[in-house]
This record gives sequence, structure tokens and C-alpha cells, in this order.
Amino acid sequence: MKKVIVIGGSPMIGKTTISTMLGARLLYPCISSDDVGEILQTVVDINPMKGTFYLDYYANSTKEQLIKDLVVYHQHLETAIYRLIEIHSSSWKNPLIIEGYALYPDMMNKIKNDNIFSIWLIAENDLLKSRMMKKSSFYQEANNPDRIIENYLYRSEWQNRTILEQCRATNQKYMMINEHTKPDEIVSSIYDMITTA
Repeated sequence: MKKVIVIGGSPMIGKTTISTMLGARLLYPCISSDDVGEILQTVVDINPMKGTFYLDYYANSTKEQLIKDLVVYHQHLETAIYRLIEIHSSSWKNPLIIEGYALYPDMMNKIKNDNIFSIWLIAENDLLKSRMMKKSSFYQEANNPDRIIENYLYRSEWQNRTILEQCRATNQKYMMINEHTKPDEIVSSIYDMITTA
């Protein structure tokens, strides 16, 4: 069994749900790349939203700036994520599932280790938009909710496309997810992939 399982994808794709369910099945603990970012922010000024209310950030930033900020922020996390994966894939450390939107196929392609299994969740059609519209608590207090939705979706869809392109370019495993894909089906598919890898 692989010691480290990496589950990546854009926001709202279901990474946390899938990782938690898979972790329960494998008896593996889970950690999010978001947690890594939160810890690093206590010692290094890397958060593009620092000092700004998140609704103002999404309302007042250009689409280009949102993507630039995302890329730079995720680049800041790479070294810490590499180290986390490195120590948990070794023989002396407990296994781990790490999930998050700060993970990319290009990043994992740099790591050559047989103890790691990566899978990428890719949204089909309007899945991200549908899930965003259902998450009204995210934008309901905004002065201009349409602008928040437009910008957040633009960035999420850009990341979704980028991850798919990187998967294809590096020949990594991915799963297409739509409104009808059930979490337990995804978990079973990933479990089968892991046990036969």
C-alpha cells in the first residue's frame, strides 16, 4: 500500500470529503494543504488576502490578479508540502493522505518515489458553477455577489483546466467528476487504483 496519497483539484470539487472517506477506509490520517498554508502564514507574509476581507478581495481584484496571487501563494507552499510528503513516504513515519488545491500534477511529477500515489479530481461541464451557486453563505453578505461569483469561478475554472492539462502532459491519473458522481463511487475507484498500483 502506498504510504502517501495525494488528492488534488480545484475548490468545490470534493477533495476534503473524498479524502476523509478514503482515510476512514484505509485508516490513514488526512491533512489539507490549506493547513500547511495557515501554519506558514504565522511566520512568513505569504497570504495575498492579508488585512483584506475576503469578499472585498474577490470583488476588487482583477481576474488576472487573482490567478497571479494564487500561483505565487501556492509556490510558497511547495517546499513545505514536499517535506511533508517526503517524511511521510519514508519507512519511519505514519502514512498520510494530503489533499488540497495547492497541489498540482507538475509539482508531483518532480517527486520520484514509489511510496506515493496521486489522483486528480477534474470537474466536468458546469459542476463548479452549480456548487458555487449552492454555497450562498460564501457570497450572501457581499455588496456585489455577482462579481464575487464571477471572479471566484473564473479562478476555479482556470485551475481546473490547468490541472487537467498538467495531468495529460505528465501522464498522471485523474477522474472526471460531474453532478451525478457519488462520493462513495469516487472513493471505491481510488481505493481500487491504490491497491492495484
